Amino acid sequence: MDREELAPHVEEIARVLGEKADKDKITEELEKYVNLYRVSLEWAKRDILKKMGGNPDSVGDGSGRKSVAELTGDEQSVDLLVKVLTVNPKTIEVGGAHKSIVYGYMADESGRVPYTVWETESVQLKQGSTVLIRNAYTKEYKGTPQLNLGNRASVEESEEILDVADMPSGGGSAEVKVADLADGMNYVVISGRISKPEKREITASGEKKTIVTGILSDDTGSAEITVWKDAELKDGDEVRIVGAYVKSWKGMPKLNLGDKAEIQMLAKGALGDLSGSTPKVRTLEDVELSGGAMDVVVRGTMVDVREGSGLVMRCPDCRRVLQKSTCRVHGKVKGTDDLRIKAILDDGTSSMSVVFGKELTEQLLNISIEEAVKITTDERNPEAVKEMAEEKLFARTLEVRGMVRSDDFGPMLIARDARFLEVDVREEGAKLLTEMEGFN
Repeated sequence: MDREELAPHVEEIARVLGEKADKDKITEELEKYVNLYRVSLEWAKRDILKKMGGNPDSVGDGSGRKSVAELTGDEQSVDLLVKVLTVNPKTIEVGGAHKSIVYGYMADESGRVPYTVWETESVQLKQGSTVLIRNAYTKEYKGTPQLNLGNRASVEESEEILDVADMPSGGGSAEVKVADLADGMNYVVISGRISKPEKREITASGEKKTIVTGILSDDTGSAEITVWKDAELKDGDEVRIVGAYVKSWKGMPKLNLGDKAEIQMLAKGALGDLSGSTPKVRTLEDVELSGGAMDVVVRGTMVDVREGSGLVMRCPDCRRVLQKSTCRVHGKVKGTDDLRIKAILDDGTSSMSVVFGKELTEQLLNISIEEAVKITTDERNPEAVKEMAEEKLFARTLEVRGMVRSDDFGPMLIARDARFLEVDVREEGAKLLTEMEGFN
């Protein structure tokens, strides 16, 4: 290869090295590796970087470059030239610690892909920019590749122009499911069944306006919906919505339909039998990344029963838990007995706080509230029920259904149904082995 052919690769190495780059020295080394030693261009660039104190993972020879449409979901190192459609910062809890991430959508001429940046200090993105991403990796979720930028990834802005004008910012034209909804998505296309529609009259900019609220459900979950104009929706209607946008409240994505959004009525039964259906099981990591969910099913192992679990006393006026017979709002009161369990559920992808109310606590512990009061009194131990919960629940695998809300302390699952799962150790071991072999 002559110097003109090597020039862009010299520039690439110099970019990684930064201020300490000596382009003449880099050119000399690259010529020697490629023309004299006859090694591959990729190996040469990596070895030169290693020798000069740079990160060899920050370059490639272009063989790892793919289009979005070519992604399979199992790439361990891939390069892409894409346009950043949306940039959504978020704080999640991982292993008990808070971590900043960024998520959104990227696209090229072939399609769009959801992404997550796991190292926000080293990788910074700007909405609307075209970037060359190196050494990203992908995972598959619900048959769709998800792009991940970890500690090996690098990003550089490009002056190339990508024609993605026909792909609306943040949402794309591809139809999504309720479980895919995330804060900041625009021009969402989604189908589902309407329930609990209600017309309301509000005042906006000094004028009265009729809006419609309700719930949209599919086979992955449910989400609240607000139509910011008058619309005729009935309980059980099956619809296809085009052009909605998503905003979150306490982490829960909510679907909004403005004046330009379209509601298409579908034939009865077009979406199959959704009556009494249970949403598909999601990973805790997936729920955490979406920020929350109105109706979700997860599975995991109980790894901790937290303080405040067991028999508690509540204020009869505001239902707050009393401390030494005192409500922080109403002062000294005669409390009412209640049961709850506050716990941590872990499924291997993440962990999450879970709260079980009175009925579920009675079900899981196989004890009534009257029996709980008697045990606590007889043993003169206010922690008796909590200790029982630790004994019966610790290390047990459960399937939990409920609502996930997020606040400054992270997401919390408020359970409304739960059941124990019996785990086949051999089967789970085989799955784990298969997953581990996939990384070799």
